[in-house]
Amino acid sequence: MWVLGISQSHNGAVALTCNGKIISAIQAERISRIKRQPLRLDEDKLLVSKCVNYCLKEAGIKHSDLQSIAISTPWDINPIENKILFSYVGGSPKDYKGTYYVPHHYAHVEYILHYSNLSPGIVLIIDGSGSKEKDRKYFNIYEKKDPKCISHAHVAGKEVISAYWFDGKNLLLIYRFSPPVAMSEKCNQNSNGFLQSIGHYWRWASNYCCGSHSEAGKVMGLSAFGDPNVHKNLKILTINKHGLIKLNYEKLNKKFNLPNIFAKDLTDNDHYSNIAAMVQRDTEDILVNILKILKAKYPSNTLYYAGGVALNVVANEKIIRSRLFDNVILNGSVEDNGTAIGAALAASNMLINKRTVEKMTDYYGKIYSNDEILAAIKKFPFKYEFIDENKKYNTIAYLIFRNEVVGWFQGRSEFGPRALGNRSILANPLNSKMKYILDLHIKQRDRYRPYAPVVLEEYTKKYFDINGISPVMMSGGKVLTKDFPAITHVDGSARVQTLSQKDNESFYKLVKSFHEISGFPIILNTSFNLPGEPIVENPTDALNSFSHGSLRYLCIGNYLVSRVSKLS
Repeated sequence: MWVLGISQSHNGAVALTCNGKIISAIQAERISRIKRQPLRLDEDKLLVSKCVNYCLKEAGIKHSDLQSIAISTPWDINPIENKILFSYVGGSPKDYKGTYYVPHHYAHVEYILHYSNLSPGIVLIIDGSGSKEKDRKYFNIYEKKDPKCISHAHVAGKEVISAYWFDGKNLLLIYRFSPPVAMSEKCNQNSNGFLQSIGHYWRWASNYCCGSHSEAGKVMGLSAFGDPNVHKNLKILTINKHGLIKLNYEKLNKKFNLPNIFAKDLTDNDHYSNIAAMVQRDTEDILVNILKILKAKYPSNTLYYAGGVALNVVANEKIIRSRLFDNVILNGSVEDNGTAIGAALAASNMLINKRTVEKMTDYYGKIYSNDEILAAIKKFPFKYEFIDENKKYNTIAYLIFRNEVVGWFQGRSEFGPRALGNRSILANPLNSKMKYILDLHIKQRDRYRPYAPVVLEEYTKKYFDINGISPVMMSGGKVLTKDFPAITHVDGSARVQTLSQKDNESFYKLVKSFHEISGFPIILNTSFNLPGEPIVENPTDALNSFSHGSLRYLCIGNYLVSRVSKLS
């Protein structure tokens, strides 16, 4: 059963599943090269077609083999005629079972459940906003509601927090907060349409601190430099015992009137770092309180957690350390791109009457052969040499140990916001100057933003205080040694990627080689992209980034590309 999933969103994506197994997936931004590229069926036909063809080609099938298309969107739903929809995918499928529209939060749910052992538990979805309540009449895959459901949903509202009870097979809606637009307008002053949502609280903070609504990651990094107690009595974000959330924009706008509209450096600015710390603290507190309310009514040892707010690794760690749950399940593509996969899985589960599970991964992109890579290299004026597979890992590990920063392009591209070792820039975590080198010359990033380590899974506990494993870089904790200044944040923490041989054999071999050379099983891992651009997808993207950036070495497949005159 071949099912195509489409996420119409500000971070659009297309995914392909077969009998409930994820076969391929691509974010629209990786094709268009525009970060956080929206995807709309009514405006982006050519881009949708390119994303669809990418997935079909990787799977080795044709459009005629598709048996269903599933669509999810946080925007207004405009059902599309099948004959028009088929023109996006290349023509009419032979054995078509139907087009499905999936609620935005429900698509998040199906994706996170896919990476589990189907243990009963609470499923929590928190983002900026999802589906409109008035649009639910269009959905042909829909959630069932528990009679005891805690509902703060309004007819004119949009889902911003949803929670479900999963019994191991079936899902029941147990909590929903859908604030109406009128509620938002009443309490907002010049709020640019912000809703009473935790996701929009971060959007406000992003706008105020960074001059852009899409820089929540920067705000999270900045929060470690601030003091959350400076604004401890402000009470911007609150929740009552019945689960009703209030976000007071009016108070925000009265209290804070110096937005960073010119995006100036905030490294040494207490005003903005204290605001970031306030937003981070409020988020952590509200998440724990929501979960306490839910667990009181639905006792469980397992939490499944997704939605854009789940990208906040610091808050995730707060949830884990609250000990409310023995098992907290997070996947890497928790924001809207993941709803393409979730929508496809929702339709597939219904059609085959079975929910499938897989080992957690985000490697769903295309593999490029050495021939394709060589053809791309020859279009650029760089020195290159072929490296035998047996020598590749020691060669690159030695370059990193020598404090070279290396582009690393291998295997299937990652789906989601994290570079997990296939489209990465790698560096020596032991070098106290490496962060500054990366910030100033390679990544051109704000100095208050940290870099992440990848560590061989078997050594995780020796170097990091984290609970369990973190294969998709969704957990963090204290760094237990002072040996890694390049990846240790100002608060002594790190966002950790744990790596097993089964996760990614090629990347594992590289980190293992660095361990043998340096004595440490850790490498600094950051995304392979130029400032303001999405992660590279294909060999040409990688070479363009290499060409316009400051890297001296790029290992792409079995080829080592270099700017220097001699490889030694």
